[in-house]
This record gives sequence, C-alpha cells and structure tokens, in this order.
Amino acid sequence: MNDRRHVLATPILLGLLVAFANGAAAQNPGPDLILRDSLVLEETEEHYIGNPLALFVAADGSLLVSDGFAETVLRYDATGRLTGHLGGRGSGPGEFLHLGSVGFVTESVAGFLDETGRLELFDPMTGAHHGRVRVDVNNRPSSFAVSGDSLWFVGNNRVSSASHGVIAIADLVDAVGLPEQAPPIVLDRGTVPAPYRERHALAGSLSIGFLDVGDRDLVLGFTGSPFVIRIAHEGAVTDTVWIGKGLRRGEPDEAEFLEVMRGKQPDSQQDLRSWIFDFFTSSSLVRELSRDGAGNVYTLHQESDRDEDGTMTGAKLYAAVSRFDSDRGCGDTLIPTSDVGVPIPLLQGNTLWVLDRRLQAGAETSMATVVQRFTIDPDRCTGTVR
Repeated sequence: MNDRRHVLATPILLGLLVAFANGAAAQNPGPDLILRDSLVLEETEEHYIGNPLALFVAADGSLLVSDGFAETVLRYDATGRLTGHLGGRGSGPGEFLHLGSVGFVTESVAGFLDETGRLELFDPMTGAHHGRVRVDVNNRPSSFAVSGDSLWFVGNNRVSSASHGVIAIADLVDAVGLPEQAPPIVLDRGTVPAPYRERHALAGSLSIGFLDVGDRDLVLGFTGSPFVIRIAHEGAVTDTVWIGKGLRRGEPDEAEFLEVMRGKQPDSQQDLRSWIFDFFTSSSLVRELSRDGAGNVYTLHQESDRDEDGTMTGAKLYAAVSRFDSDRGCGDTLIPTSDVGVPIPLLQGNTLWVLDRRLQAGAETSMATVVQRFTIDPDRCTGTVR
C-alpha cells in the first residue's frame, strides 16, 4: 500500500466527505420498484457479451447491447433472441477501434460513438452501415436524446463551456461521407455548472452529462452534481432541483467541490491518480436521468468499488425521484443486481432496464446476461422492490 498516497488523499477528501455527510439528512425512503419482466439474452460461441458498455431499446422493443470486448453492438428481439449485430472490430467502414458507451437508436438510424472521434451510423434493424461522421474532441457528446426528428446531445466543451446542442437527424445523415465538412455535432448552447469549467482532471471526468428533452425545455444532470437543472431549448436555466439522498454516499456539494479543485493538489501524476480513485470510491455519481409527463424526474446513482489499480470491480445502483414543482421526492432505493461485474442501466420515463451478469450453476459454471425491466413508482416511497 502506498502510505504517502493516503496521507495526501485524506485532507483533500475531508471537505467532500463532510459535504456528503451533511447531505444525508432524513429523506423519504426511495421509490418502489415494480419488476415487470426478466429475460436472458441468447449468446453463442461466435457472438457473446464480454464487456457490456451500454443498453439501448428500439421502438419495436428490441434490445441493442454495445460490447467493448468484441467492439460490436449485439441486437436482440424482445424475447432475448439474438438477431444480429452492428459493426465489428477494425478501422474500416462500420467498424470500431474503441467502441464507447454513447449512442442513440431511432426507427431508421442508430449511431454509436467510437472514442477515436467518429460516430458510426447504421440501420438498427438490418445492421446495414449508413456511414460515419467525424466528432470534434471539444464537442464530444456524453449522451444523446431523440426528440421528434431532432437529436439532442450533452457534453462539456472545454473551450466554450457550452453544455448541449441539437441537430436534425436528417442533417446528421446527410453529413455522412463529407470528410472536408466541419463535424456536424456542435455543443453551442447553455453553460456547464461552475465546477466543470475548472482546469482540473476531475472537471472533465465528472462532467459526463445526461438529458431528457421535452417540447419546451430539457432537463440536464451531470455525473458529479447533486442537482438537475431545467433549461429552455436555447440554453437559459429556468429551474434547479436538488436530488434527495438517503442510503447512498451522495454527490459532492458544489462549493466544496470547487474548493477542493482549487486547493493544493498532489505533487505527482501517480498521487493525483490515486487521489481521484479515492474520490470515486467515496461518493456516488449520477448515472442516468429521465422524466415523465407528470413532472417527476428520475435519476440513477452509481457507487463503485475499485481495486488498487483503479479498475472497477463492482457497483451498486440506486434510483431516486425528484420534482421541480415541490420539495416532495423519494430519497433512493437500492436496485437489486448481482455482484458479478458492473450493471448497465437504461431509463426512459419511469421505465428502468438493467443489464446484469449472473453466474449459472450446472455441470460447468457459466455466465448469463439478464435484462430486467422495472417500473419506478414515484407515488409510493417505501423503498420496496416488488
């Protein structure tokens, strides 16, 4: 164990830990979770899930799973039957060098971000490759949301501090095959919260954003913020709501977060890296966001465990409900998952899907990939899973 690492980390983290503790005032129990169905995804010797990164649900109920091991997106029907895949490992058309967790799915087009700076576009049903568009490093989206014929996205432009942008899906598809054209995805609206404008390693890693788009406005949340904000389409902030906290560790208070980033920093990159790992294992982070037509805002929060190398070894997920029109909400409910790997959630309105890996006993122990679908009940705050 690196004792010096912990000497450095302890005073730096102290302010944040106090903030987490102060935020743990009594809250309503979390929302009830109602299990609707559970299915096992088919896997074959050729196509199996090795490192799940993200889960998507198409309009017809089919499931798409981004897998970082094979650098491909596996497609399943609503029963869990494997029906095909999109892309594969490589640098050619429709192939991925470093498939990430960011993407979107519509009836006619699906897009998945390659971390090397391009968005690969496919037909979600046939797997046919439409082409690719370049993505500028300063306009890299951290999540997408489809609204009508528009594609919204959120991120953190480290030059302008813009938080989000929008493009017509037709314009995005038309940009395919135009390498000389400027990348079509541009973060040019709004402003990220103050901590993410700092020149600090945490400002970048904690500014992963999530959004839900409505007819008049959108709701934004960020990984390291204990609140969500409502924003007019053009970018003006109209409201803020603090997310209730009960069981989980909590996200850092903004003022304390800023103080820590502006204070004395570890002397070396190794110590900074160790400090960041300590931070991630002492807090919970926003993982997903959605809302319904009744004004309820749903957030998922992740707490992770990491080994000495910083590799995530496990995670817990919590669901919380907040409202902009009152202080009524549900603190958080622990989502039931196994202890195998890291669960992958997806939120749409009050519907929650969780992809989970589970060990199966038999003649030989094997791994199964299970997707459970829950309804989050915002009106019953008993923290019950039923």
